Amino acid sequence: MGAGGKMAGGGLTEAVARPLGSARVSYAVAAVLVGIWVAVEALGGPDALESIYRTLGLSRRGFFSGFVWEPLTYAFFHGSWLHVAANAGLLVMFGGRVERILGWLAALRILFGGFVLGGLFHLLLAPDGGDAAVLVGASGGVMAWLLALTTLSPESRMWPLPLSGRNAGLGLLIGSGLLALCHPALGIPGFSWLGRMAVGAGLGSMAGIGHACHFGGGLAGWVAGRWILRPRLTKDDLARARRRRERGG
Repeated sequence: MGAGGKMAGGGLTEAVARPLGSARVSYAVAAVLVGIWVAVEALGGPDALESIYRTLGLSRRGFFSGFVWEPLTYAFFHGSWLHVAANAGLLVMFGGRVERILGWLAALRILFGGFVLGGLFHLLLAPDGGDAAVLVGASGGVMAWLLALTTLSPESRMWPLPLSGRNAGLGLLIGSGLLALCHPALGIPGFSWLGRMAVGAGLGSMAGIGHACHFGGGLAGWVAGRWILRPRLTKDDLARARRRRERGG
């Protein structure tokens, strides 16, 4: 699959399974996440390691107290087996395809960019100020790889959604941003009213999801994809520009 091209073939095997064989970095990152969670469980779980989670997880209080590493380290810790399994699986699924297109080094840069930008957006929009719960999880990186993929391959079909990559990616990005703004605790006129309506309708659990982190991570992937696809200057372009300058001089 070339950048910006339409994915050949169809079905789950072509769309997901085949790229997994080249997902070396994706497997390595997923293995690190699972390994850290196994160690956390062996030591008693997140509750028993509260001080470590508060030091390496992400919160405004920690970051502005000098724990400046938190916008990166939070991504390597998780809150449950389901949490780490979902993120690890999605990293392999999306990362394998990004690695096929860009190579492992560029894929890794986008992943870490998603971690960091996702963390920074969480700090910007974290509800409840310094009392916000500590954020953990690699979903900012998942969103970065997903948006990079949908930007580089906009006409591909994003299984299982019957949508083009472009529409699926931008829909998820915009949706995450709107959900982040709708948190009732932020007090943003209009958006907070929608958030309170959602809570009243029994959807209060959505407020506990790191939507701002998802938006920041997705934005990192989208920007990376657009940068890669930017128009490039060729030798002919440079020669024409030189001739125009000489004629003007």
